[in-house]
Amino acid sequence: MIDIQSYFAKTHQGPYLNLNEDDILVDLENRIFAVFDGFGGSGIGDQAVDLTKKKVEGFFAKVSSDPDSTMPYYYSHKYLLETNALINATHLAHESLINDNKNREMNERGGVASLVAMLSENILSIVSVGNCAAFLYRNGRVSLISSPDCISPIGSIEQNLTNRTFPLSGLGLYDDLSPKVWEVNLSAGDKVILLTDGIYSRLGLDDIRLCLDSSLVDEHESVRSLIVQANDRGNLDNQSAIIVSV
Repeated sequence: MIDIQSYFAKTHQGPYLNLNEDDILVDLENRIFAVFDGFGGSGIGDQAVDLTKKKVEGFFAKVSSDPDSTMPYYYSHKYLLETNALINATHLAHESLINDNKNREMNERGGVASLVAMLSENILSIVSVGNCAAFLYRNGRVSLISSPDCISPIGSIEQNLTNRTFPLSGLGLYDDLSPKVWEVNLSAGDKVILLTDGIYSRLGLDDIRLCLDSSLVDEHESVRSLIVQANDRGNLDNQSAIIVSV
C-alpha cells in the first residue's frame, strides 16, 4: 500500500466575493479527498454544497461500518470496489439535490460541481461531475488526470477565455447523470492536485508545475502560491485546492 506522506487543503471565498460556495472534504480514515463548487447564489449554492458533502460523508460512514453494504445506484466489474463506492456516493448526493430542488422555483435551485478522489493501495480513483479538475505532479512534470466538464478547461488565461470555464454538468441539475471516472496508478513521490476553477482557469500546466517544483516547498506554500498567482491574473471567484503527497 502506498502511504500518504502529507497534504494541505484550503477553501476560500476569494479576493472579491463575500460568500464561499466552494468547499473541501478530507477523510483520512477512508483516504478520501474532494473539492466542491456550488452555484445558485447566497443561501442556495452554499447549502447545495453542504448537502452534497454530508451525503458523501454519510455514504462512506455507512460503508465503513457495514462491509456488506450494497451499491444501490451503480456497479461495474471493470472498476475497483472503491471506485464503485465513489460513483454511488456521487449518485446519492445528486438524487438528494434533485429532490431538494423539486419544490423550488428555477431561480432558487442549486447545483454542485464535485470531484471526489479515493486512494486504495496504489490506485487513485476519481469521480467527477462539473468543472473541477485534478492534476498529477510526477518527476517534475504536471499532467491533467481529470479534465473539467467545461468549454475552455486549462490555461484559458492565455487565450483570454477565463469566462468559459462554467460547468456543462453538475449535481442536482438534471435527472440523468454521467460522471467522469478515472483510475490512476500512483508512485512514491507523486503529488495529486485537486482544484476548482477559481484557480486553474488562470493557470497553465507550467504555472502549476512551478508552484510545486522545489523540494523545499511544502503543500501549504504550493497552495498559497497557486492562489496568489490566480488572483494576480484577475480571479474573482471562490477558490479551493488540495495537494496530497504520496
